[in-house]
Amino acid sequence: MVSLDLLSSFDGMIWLQSGKKVGEIFEQHQTTISRNKKKCAQIFGIKLQKIGNHWQPKEDSLLLQLERMVHQMARLQGKSSLRLDANRWLDHSLLNPPPSEWIVSSTKNFSDSHSLECLEQRIVDAWLCPLRDLPVEANHLIEIELSSKEDIGVVVLQEYANHQCILNLISMLKQTSSAEQIKQ
Repeated sequence: MVSLDLLSSFDGMIWLQSGKKVGEIFEQHQTTISRNKKKCAQIFGIKLQKIGNHWQPKEDSLLLQLERMVHQMARLQGKSSLRLDANRWLDHSLLNPPPSEWIVSSTKNFSDSHSLECLEQRIVDAWLCPLRDLPVEANHLIEIELSSKEDIGVVVLQEYANHQCILNLISMLKQTSSAEQIKQ
């Protein structure tokens, strides 16, 4: 088992694609991030490589996936902040103020496939995305409409759709969305 900080550095680079962003969000110094991602890759016997402008693991590791499951459960139990990929809505009024107990951020490349991959790999716990882009064919995901007017929804792993942290997030986002619609 690896520490929360170690895996946060490694997965943060995959999710956010920026050491500076990882440092700001997870409150780690650049040298710590670099050291942690190398150590984490070494523990799991894989390499984190940059292809073009995109950080990604070179190999896949069952042990890494199992570790991510453990860390996601720890986040859901309140041992660390949950992660919401806000995609194009990082500066949206839905997230102002951001939900408590959640880290809200987005990768710098705004790719829906990247966000979906981070959700499926348990790097993030929820994904705010356009309703038209929701992967409806994936039976391991649940899509929750927040606002049909703004064409926005949240996608989570089906197994955690009824977890209290997820329900609280959805409730807060729906309330904020309703309040915004009333203002308009």
